[in-house]
Amino acid sequence: MNSITINELASQTMAAMLNKGMGEYSVWNAYGHSFLPIIRLHELHGKEHFDRDLITEHVRSCETRYVNGEISLMYYKDQKRGVQRITEFNDTGKLEWSAPIKVSRFILNDYYENIIADFVASENVSQKAKSDITWVSKKYFSWLIQEGHADLSNVSVDEVQGFMIFCSKHMASSGLHNVKLYMKKLYLFLAATGYSSEDYDGLFAFSISRESKLYPAVSHEEVNQTLDIIDRRTPQGKRDYAMVLLGAVTGLRAVDIANLKLTDIDWKRGEIRIVQSKTGKTLALPLTKDVGEAVSEYILKARPESESKNVFLRIRAPFRPFANGTPVGYLYTYYRKKAGLPRDAYDGMGFHSLRRSVGKNLVTSGAPITMVAQILGDSDIDSTKKYISLDSEHLKECALSFDGIKPKRGVMSK
Repeated sequence: MNSITINELASQTMAAMLNKGMGEYSVWNAYGHSFLPIIRLHELHGKEHFDRDLITEHVRSCETRYVNGEISLMYYKDQKRGVQRITEFNDTGKLEWSAPIKVSRFILNDYYENIIADFVASENVSQKAKSDITWVSKKYFSWLIQEGHADLSNVSVDEVQGFMIFCSKHMASSGLHNVKLYMKKLYLFLAATGYSSEDYDGLFAFSISRESKLYPAVSHEEVNQTLDIIDRRTPQGKRDYAMVLLGAVTGLRAVDIANLKLTDIDWKRGEIRIVQSKTGKTLALPLTKDVGEAVSEYILKARPESESKNVFLRIRAPFRPFANGTPVGYLYTYYRKKAGLPRDAYDGMGFHSLRRSVGKNLVTSGAPITMVAQILGDSDIDSTKKYISLDSEHLKECALSFDGIKPKRGVMSK
């Protein structure tokens, strides 16, 4: 199989992993953590095709670095796993392993399973939010069963409080905040449907302080460098350029770009209208000239023929849409690195930094915070307020002067 390039080999190995039942999120994680370093290694040594000696030395080097404490065990295992899979596919054209079957650690009876199914169906929220709701509900009902409650008939405020205390002992503040949020939603549903005589609304009124790290916004210069490095002569380049430009100009999340439908674009009115995956709310944005030209260039000249309603599709058959925004984020990270820009999402410079850049630019231009929230589609204005902290120029104007303030012990000399 050495007639194909190392990039093509990685792509075909990923397709084989999907066909074996591995989730798309996990496959793209494998690309970023395992296959991308292998591809970069080949490029560094001027190798276009799979080189067995090169990756054998790569594994040895990673083992030495792990023993010396230079890399983590997880990174070392990622490299070994990536080498094993890409080597197996190179040698045989297939993968023999099977993806593990996911088994829920929460064992529930039919009574609780039916409640969860009805509860999730009643919530008009994104798929991710439904997954979170399901997880919290299963965790709670599983805990109740362990406490001797096969149904909700004898469950009182003591059990609700006991569960929250149980969670507080092993969960971080951010996770506990989400548990409180979805427990509140759950009991509103249980009270409305007659499963519970109380909604315990007051019980969930307490606040949980969450740590929040402020990540930077990507600069105009870095956005331009990233866009310039994309080869727009190729079908993939046309697609990737349009996706990155969409994020840079509109602030759309990667998942919403991945889910963008052909019918979401109103070319006559010059508007993009979507239902946001995170909030489940409708968002309307202007289709600027540069974004419109980039998207139409891809659709008319590079998009594969497909019955899919999604705008952006994979470049190799089967021409499926992206399952989520993860691949979009990885592609952006790839082009940042190709442009020689530092690091990736771990430093806050992943795809979401484009959204922060749009928010920062709006705040800097003097737009009211409520307008910024409306443009970005933030359901919680506190999320939008973070962009104020990125506006360093206006923050300087708010800074207090030290004029007239004399230190008690004088000025410390060097």
